[in-house]
Amino acid sequence: MNAIDLIRRSIDTAHDVSMRAFLNSLMREWQGWTMEHEDGSAGNGWLLARFPLPRRGGHVAIEVTHRSRVAYHGFRPPFLEFSGATPPRPISFQEFVFLLASEPDIVGSADKDRSLTFLSRVFDSIRNIEDVTARVPSPDVYFAQRDPSFAEAEGSLRFGHAVHPTPRSRDQFTLEDSRRFAPEYRRGFALRWWAADPALVLQDSSRTQSAAELCQALAASDPAMDPEVVQAAKNRVLLPMHPWQAAQLALDPAIDGLFRRGFLQDLGHAGSPWQATSSLRAIHAPHADWMLKFSLSLRLTNSRRVIETRECERGIEIDRLLAGEVGRTIARRFPSFKVMGEPAYLLLRDADGQALPQTTVILRENPFKGDSQPSAAVLAALCEIYPDGHDSALAAVVRRIAGQEPADPAGVARRWFRQFLDKVVAPFLQIQADIGLLFGAHQQNIVVELAEGWPAGVHFRDCQGTGYIREFLPELAAKAPGSPMRAGHVFNSSDAARLVGYYLLVNSVFAVIGALGTSRLIAEDILIGDLRFFLEELAALPLADKTCLTYLLDAPTLGSKGNFMICFRNINENTEVTDPLAGYVPLPNPIAEAAA
Repeated sequence: MNAIDLIRRSIDTAHDVSMRAFLNSLMREWQGWTMEHEDGSAGNGWLLARFPLPRRGGHVAIEVTHRSRVAYHGFRPPFLEFSGATPPRPISFQEFVFLLASEPDIVGSADKDRSLTFLSRVFDSIRNIEDVTARVPSPDVYFAQRDPSFAEAEGSLRFGHAVHPTPRSRDQFTLEDSRRFAPEYRRGFALRWWAADPALVLQDSSRTQSAAELCQALAASDPAMDPEVVQAAKNRVLLPMHPWQAAQLALDPAIDGLFRRGFLQDLGHAGSPWQATSSLRAIHAPHADWMLKFSLSLRLTNSRRVIETRECERGIEIDRLLAGEVGRTIARRFPSFKVMGEPAYLLLRDADGQALPQTTVILRENPFKGDSQPSAAVLAALCEIYPDGHDSALAAVVRRIAGQEPADPAGVARRWFRQFLDKVVAPFLQIQADIGLLFGAHQQNIVVELAEGWPAGVHFRDCQGTGYIREFLPELAAKAPGSPMRAGHVFNSSDAARLVGYYLLVNSVFAVIGALGTSRLIAEDILIGDLRFFLEELAALPLADKTCLTYLLDAPTLGSKGNFMICFRNINENTEVTDPLAGYVPLPNPIAEAAA
């Protein structure tokens, strides 16, 4: 394939991938669309999704290649604009986005600046997907031939959020920044190291060593570390810094003042290469005892990624809780379930003593260290649909298992799904129902441990998304003496059920069903039926609080996060959303429908 053909294919792929994420997010929130066969019959002709555009006096239609019961539809361009009696006019995805963003019936009466910001992010996301498609080969080899390493799987998520209008938008990042620091390019980079006056460092740790001592040990244990960096930190606190963030902070007057007054010293880049995980701001190195999660002064999808102190404290609190009786109970009952603890953090304060959250670094446990690390894949990478619109890493794994057994791929897909429910999903639901702990278990936070392709366990990450059910809080506090139990989100049982319904079911389990259904390995209806049977089995257990299970089995709709309008309205979820349920929209519940 020559260079021009490669560019054309990359552009086409970027548009198709972006279109799928855009339309699926739109169709979850706006109910004005219809889906019908071209000739209006029950089953003949192309299946079309139609989007009325009253301001234009017509509608736009696109072919649906996979009609999904779990709202992960597939589409095939071109878009066709119908207006009056004239023949339909083919339009591009970009033109459709422009038309849609100017429709008050869909997006409301948006001001011009907000619409332009939204459009800019949509096209920035397309550009990023186009670039990685042209530069990085398909990750299929990691899954079709063998189980991937943790780092390989983290870098295999190329296209971002599967249900979002701007799945790969990165405000403040240039294309060159993405090529250097984004996980999908699979490149390593050295950390930048600062040495700080101890009086200016805010820190905490739930372990026997302080956060400063853990960072010092991290540098000292790096086989490629310049000894002068470690020695320069005498009587100072050694701070690992993300090189992109360090460059941004150099322009911050508060940070510049600390350097000029000698409170901070820049020791430069040093040590072994690190690689971004799929979240971008958390990084991993196979030599290190800890992963590092940084504040990055940029917006990804719905949030500006600056870590607030309360989020750091949440990780400390959960680590202390899991170190005691609660953690021992979970380990005994659910041996396949593990949490990547976040037991320490550091950040700077300015000369007046005010915290500077843009300097925050969190230390996260690294179970994927050295040569004997388990194979594991973030669920979002397993479920990401390939450019052909059908296959995925998960489909490749199922076909590999079927070829090795040998066995019918549909049967393998069904068994894989049931084992996924038992090993990965069941612990989250039972821990919530019997212990009162909530985990923000969406696709990016679920890392599936694999054994010859089969799901063998789960590693949960990102403790900033943890919370408690209010009814369990006194019992949890009694089992965590010395912990104030004030850092985590607290929800009543019914609100907790809606949150789990979105994160664990709509975002995660439905994505697995959608990936297997889109690949044509097995019908979604079969898997939905198996999911209902699994939930009924759990509901029959003597659990303390079955509110969530009852909601999942019986509610006519499940709450789904409104990513489209959150993005369109330019809301920063991290600081502007006090009620996480406020932006939820109703999604028909296929689990309840399966009861019929």
